[in-house]
Amino acid sequence: MIRFYVLLILCVCTLTGMAQTKTVKKTKTVKTVKTTKTTVSKASTSPKTYTGRVIAVTSGGGFTGRSSSYYLQDDGRLYGKRSTEATYALLAKQTPDNTKRVFWSLEDRCQIKTTKFDFPGNTYKAVGWRKGKEQYSVTWGSPTDSVPANYEKFYSSFMTTIPASMRLK
Repeated sequence: MIRFYVLLILCVCTLTGMAQTKTVKKTKTVKTVKTTKTTVSKASTSPKTYTGRVIAVTSGGGFTGRSSSYYLQDDGRLYGKRSTEATYALLAKQTPDNTKRVFWSLEDRCQIKTTKFDFPGNTYKAVGWRKGKEQYSVTWGSPTDSVPANYEKFYSSFMTTIPASMRLK
C-alpha cells in the first residue's frame, strides 16, 4: 500500500492575523474488487446449444399451429418454450434421481435411438432426444397410426413431473 504524506499549510485565522500549520496524513484508498472465475460448461447454455443430453417433449398443431415444448437437460434443468417465443424459460431443476429415471425410460424402455416413427396429425405430440449433433425423435398424432409402445406413457409421465402452475399455456 502506498502512503502519501502531504504537508498542508492553512491560514485559518484571518481575524487574529495568526497563521497555523497543520499536517494532514492522506492515504491512498484502494478498492478491492472481488473476482470470480467463470467457467463455461455445458450446463450454462440454453437447450438449443447445450452439448449434453437433452430430452424434448412437444405438443401442438391444430388451427393455430402453435406448440409448447419442454426440455430436460441431463444436468436436471427443465426449460419451457412456446413456438411464439424466442427464448427458453427455466422452469425448474429436477433431482438427479428423477433426471436419471427420465433419461433411462426414454433411452432404454422406449428405445428412442432405434424407433423410427413420424406420423403427426392435425394435432401432434413428439418426444425427442439429442446429444451434440446426434438426434432422434418420434412424432405421433395421426388417428390411423398406432403410437409405438411406451411413448404415450412416457409423454404422460414426463408431463406429470411439471407442476400445473409451471406448464406453458
